[in-house]
Amino acid sequence: MPATKYLFLLSFIAFFPLKGTVDSTLIYKNTIYEGDVRSVTLQQLQSGFNFPIFSVDSKNPQLKLTFDQITAERDYYQITLIHCDAYWNPSNLIRAQYLDGSGYQDIDNVSFSNGTLTQYVHYEVQLPNDNMRPKLSGNYLLVVYRNYDESDIILSRRLMVLGSKGAVNVTFNQSSQIEFRSEQQQINFEFIKSQNNYFIPNPHNDLKAVVLQNGDWMTAINTLKPQFIKTNNYQYNQIIGTQFDGLNEYRMFDIRSLQTAQLGVKKRLNIANQKHIWLRSNRMRSNQTYTNLRDYNGRILYDNKDFTDNIPIESDYCFVHFGLISERINRDIYVYGEMSDWRIQDSHKMFYNEESKQYEAVIPLKMGFYNYMYGIRTDDGLDFKPLEGSFSGTENNYMVLIYHRNQALPYDELIGYGLLNTQPNR
Repeated sequence: MPATKYLFLLSFIAFFPLKGTVDSTLIYKNTIYEGDVRSVTLQQLQSGFNFPIFSVDSKNPQLKLTFDQITAERDYYQITLIHCDAYWNPSNLIRAQYLDGSGYQDIDNVSFSNGTLTQYVHYEVQLPNDNMRPKLSGNYLLVVYRNYDESDIILSRRLMVLGSKGAVNVTFNQSSQIEFRSEQQQINFEFIKSQNNYFIPNPHNDLKAVVLQNGDWMTAINTLKPQFIKTNNYQYNQIIGTQFDGLNEYRMFDIRSLQTAQLGVKKRLNIANQKHIWLRSNRMRSNQTYTNLRDYNGRILYDNKDFTDNIPIESDYCFVHFGLISERINRDIYVYGEMSDWRIQDSHKMFYNEESKQYEAVIPLKMGFYNYMYGIRTDDGLDFKPLEGSFSGTENNYMVLIYHRNQALPYDELIGYGLLNTQPNR
């Protein structure tokens, strides 16, 4: 079978999978359990920032969950929250201990696609609310399930509830290891406890710190302990163990309009009553110098410039064709970012086309502005450096979370949160 036809077949299967083809055993990660669910977002309601965290004292909704399902008929979904420890294992708490209200919320904000070639149903829900409000800080897994059956899982998302007990000050520098100084970023931080009546009697055992780059849990560092303690100041100034590859600015393309020319788009066609978009082929960047581009740190902005009202249900889905010019290598290559749900997905795996001498993928995506990178599969995840390069000056967001084991109940409190951008004045 020719490579192009093979890719079309794969894209069709990826876009229109059979329900129930994914194991619905609950995984305590960001996971989609039904193959026709698309475009999942969990964002801060006011800022649109895609790091889902809010204060335990919040009275009004702080987060909004949205997703589409590629079908013509609506379903009846509910959400609940499961409390987890700092390492995303379920806590030994019953629901009444960590949630106020009934413990679940119906997803009532449901709408049908309008004027699109691809039919879908759009779902939205905000939280917290009177039916489901966290009482304790810490990690929570948001679970969407069908018809009040908590074993019939649709998707899960990680979120954090902060009960602040102090400030987290974050700094970054080039790596302290000379051989990595040009390509790695070193993150150091301190937690300054502000409440004198809050006690941390055993900080080396009971304090846990997690550092994330751009909100990506796949590369998170979670093995850090305080190095120095001065009264209420807990310092994490490790020489080794807090380095991240700076990598590169994300690649990007714009499909907010299907009528006018957009960034990164080579051509557009309608084939078999479906929209297809070919992006301009990319090249490897490991041998190039760093260019300071204004990227979106791997995120997606779902948007529609063809309609002034920008209603989510008026945005169509497209088969987007990716190309990476390269000689064939003996490992698998994936397209990665928020567009892959920050996961290594078979639907985002690339295949080598001998005719065009490039790796190719066809991925169904909703109209919007996209960031992405190419990664090579390894035993530990993805290696981006051979394809994207790595630079210590790259603009990135770093999130630091400080957890403490509660002295009365068996759970991890989230007591500190810090956010740093490496180029705040850009």
